[in-house]
Amino acid sequence: MANCSRGRGRTGRNVTAQPLCPSTPEPPVRRWPHPVNDAEPIQYGDQNLHYIHCALSYQNQLLADIKSLLQQLCAAAQAENSET
Repeated sequence: MANCSRGRGRTGRNVTAQPLCPSTPEPPVRRWPHPVNDAEPIQYGDQNLHYIHCALSYQNQLLADIKSLLQQLCAAAQAENSET
């Protein structure tokens, strides 16, 4: 209640609103052209083919992650064997 010392019905000081000017200028916006005329979007006529495509993409990513983890384990094991 300490913040309400002026009461509810009273108005504060009359302060004119001044527009806020940013202290730093905004960076330039780079607009890249979209290749609309060059490439057509991939259209899947069959929903089953689209599902298979997505599932295979997901599995490929998982296999790539597993491969990188196995390579890290092999490198760590080789480093451990070379130290002993």
